[in-house]
Amino acid sequence: MKARFKYLVIAMMGLAINWTVMSSLTAQTEQLGPLLSVSEFTVKPGHEMQFREGVKAWKACYLENNGDWTWRLWQRQQGPGNVFTLASNMVNWAEMDKADEAGKNCQDLVRTLINPHIESGSNHISRFQPESSITAPLSGDIIRVAFYKLNPQNGHKMMETVKEVLAIRKSANIEPLGYWYQWLTSDPESPNYHHVMPYTDYAAMDIQQEGVWDTVEKNAGKEKRDELQAAFRSSLENSWIYIYKLDKDLSRPTK
Repeated sequence: MKARFKYLVIAMMGLAINWTVMSSLTAQTEQLGPLLSVSEFTVKPGHEMQFREGVKAWKACYLENNGDWTWRLWQRQQGPGNVFTLASNMVNWAEMDKADEAGKNCQDLVRTLINPHIESGSNHISRFQPESSITAPLSGDIIRVAFYKLNPQNGHKMMETVKEVLAIRKSANIEPLGYWYQWLTSDPESPNYHHVMPYTDYAAMDIQQEGVWDTVEKNAGKEKRDELQAAFRSSLENSWIYIYKLDKDLSRPTK
């Protein structure tokens, strides 16, 4: 995995990445989920077509060299710049030590066909939170991602509140609707958690579902809703949401 990042992700960015590891808020008794490596980069204005062709060429080379790495490349639909996000799962940190000869053989394509069209980028590692998430693998072409930056004083309340809300919803036979991740590397502006809500397509986003807090009030009462809502809000310093669309031509979700 380390070599894959060396020859594709980091080379694509042309960055020197400085990771800061935050203290884990996950209880030691909880099941550890797999890691998610995410590289986000902004394509230069007017360079999207060249960037796509470069990634296609690299992908073709990688497959021809029998590379076994899998990834998803998402394009952000809102916000500043033309942003792409490259996401790949890792079972554990040890995968970073593995060599990838296929990636090494294709590194020149990254330097000549991809790097020139990248304006900026960043990279982070997060850990999947299985006890608070859907058990089925991610599917669908659209994801709605909510990012949460914690308040230094009350940040510990967020996941405690999330888990209590999920327990109330489970008692109402409503399973989790998405995937929670805790950030293990970050810079001063990074969130601490993000939540991924998958959709098969944009039309699926029009389907109305009962709100989380409505379910809490219906099954645990208004007083409990107000208590949990206040705890959740007090735990946050900031939050924001983006929608991403999967670029199938540039992705390889499975071997």
